[in-house]
Amino acid sequence: MPRPGRWIPPQGLIFGQLAHGASWIVLLVLALRGAAEGGFPALGWLHLVALGWLTMTALSVLFHVIPAFTDVVWRWEALARGSLVVYAVGVLVLVAAFCADTRTLLPGSGSLIVLALAGYALPAGLTLRAALRNGSLEAAIARALGSTLSWLLVAATLGFAFSWALDGRLPRSILALAPVHADVAVIGWLTVLVMGVSARTVAPIAGARSRAAWRHVTAVSAEIAGMLVLAAAWALGAPAVLWTGVAIVGFGVAVYVADLASVLRHATVRHRPPQAFLAAAAFWLTCALVLFVAALCGVPCLPALVFVALIGWIGQMINAHLHHIGVRLIATIYRGEDDETRPGELLSPALSWIAFVAFQVALLLGVAGSIEHVSPLVAAGAAAGLAGWTAMAANTGIAVRRASRPTVISLLRT
Repeated sequence: MPRPGRWIPPQGLIFGQLAHGASWIVLLVLALRGAAEGGFPALGWLHLVALGWLTMTALSVLFHVIPAFTDVVWRWEALARGSLVVYAVGVLVLVAAFCADTRTLLPGSGSLIVLALAGYALPAGLTLRAALRNGSLEAAIARALGSTLSWLLVAATLGFAFSWALDGRLPRSILALAPVHADVAVIGWLTVLVMGVSARTVAPIAGARSRAAWRHVTAVSAEIAGMLVLAAAWALGAPAVLWTGVAIVGFGVAVYVADLASVLRHATVRHRPPQAFLAAAAFWLTCALVLFVAALCGVPCLPALVFVALIGWIGQMINAHLHHIGVRLIATIYRGEDDETRPGELLSPALSWIAFVAFQVALLLGVAGSIEHVSPLVAAGAAAGLAGWTAMAANTGIAVRRASRPTVISLLRT
């Protein structure tokens, strides 16, 4: 394992991937029991995905993103890394409490998660503040990353309050803010972070860059503005304002998808699976927007919307990056930080494509089953997702085995 301070803590990525695999098993069990669309166990699955897989992976990758994008060195890095351990414990207890419908454990687990995120955000904030003294570009990126982390804290604080309300220790009227919690978490935290970070990370994956930098700025700005309008509309109960927020978010999605499509059309890197995952993420982001509009029009598709937004949009984007940046991490662990081995040299193309197809089948079946309320379809989708995760895990094992073999250069050095 890498020494402390290595550019991405692999333990966080491992935990995230274990949560990813476990989420398909939990979904399969819920579907077989006919409980995949509601109730406390479904909330357990939701938080296992959003907190255990997506957020843990994002927080781990930020250990590389923050210094690489802003040209600063982490402050109090040990505190930030240690906070991820506390965060993992809190997530596990929270998910177990939801799945077992043990409400007495909710306040404690919610408290652990908030404390852990505060322990992460403090050194991250100090690091980003130091970047404000750098060039204008680095300072702008630092402000954007700091804003994104602040929305994570807002979402976590609301979740903390909900955990106490569900146990009866706070007024249950607080739960009326659940749409605001989802809005801030999915748009303000995950979507804005992914859109912003991908402005840099898509280039090495595709071998091409955006031809108009303003598109990313416009898309991210629209998502933040739309999120704020949506949150205000839900908090104040103003349906007319709600549609304004939808229009702003939709505009941001359209700009981002068009820009990403342009980049992928000019891709030169021959390792295509990560690019396919990027394209799939853009497709599912568009589907999430359509389902969002449909849900607001009264169509009973909220479970499908949650599934597509988390697994389809954010999940496939993370899969794309793990097929590139995750494999690069493996290469540097075994071959040194100066290693330049390309991910395509370590992965099995067949397993990469099997994982890609399996995940898209899982999404199609899951969405169809959720909309039509057919539990066997959801179960079949969960089985396909588990197969995709298994293929990706096996591919990771192949990458580890290949990376651990001595290279010609290392043999010459010996």
